[in-house]
Amino acid sequence: MTLRLTLEDRVAIEDLIQRHAWLIDHGESDRIGELFTQDAALYGIGPDKLGRAAIANWGAERAAMRDRRSRHVQSNILIEPISPETARGCVVLTLYRHDGPGPGSATPFLICEYDDRYRKDADRAWRFTERRLSVLFGET
Repeated sequence: MTLRLTLEDRVAIEDLIQRHAWLIDHGESDRIGELFTQDAALYGIGPDKLGRAAIANWGAERAAMRDRRSRHVQSNILIEPISPETARGCVVLTLYRHDGPGPGSATPFLICEYDDRYRKDADRAWRFTERRLSVLFGET
C-alpha cells in the first residue's frame, strides 16, 4: 500500500511553505516561530537555530531590518509522506534581495534549495520540524 497525503494535508503544507516566505518578504518575520514545532531546527541561514524560541528570535531580528527588501520565489515543490503525521519536502528558492533605498536588481541574489521536514503538531496544524537551506548558485 502506497502512503499518500490527503489533498487537505498537501494544501496545508504548501501554505506553510509559502507563508514562511511571505512573512519574511512582508516584514512580519517576527511571527515565523509560529510555523515551527517546539523542537524544530533551522539550518543554513547564519548560525544554526535550534528550537522554536531560537527561530522566533531570528525572525524578530530579521523583521527589524527595515532597509532590507526581499522576495522569495519558490518552485519545484515536492512533498512526500513519511507517515500520516509526517512528511518531507524539497523546495527551490530564487531569492531577490536589496538593502537600502530605491529599486533593487532584477538579478537573483541566490538560488537555493530547502530540504524540509514537516509534522502535524498537537493542534493538528502542519509545521516545520526542520528546514535546511543549501545555496546552489550565488555567493555564500
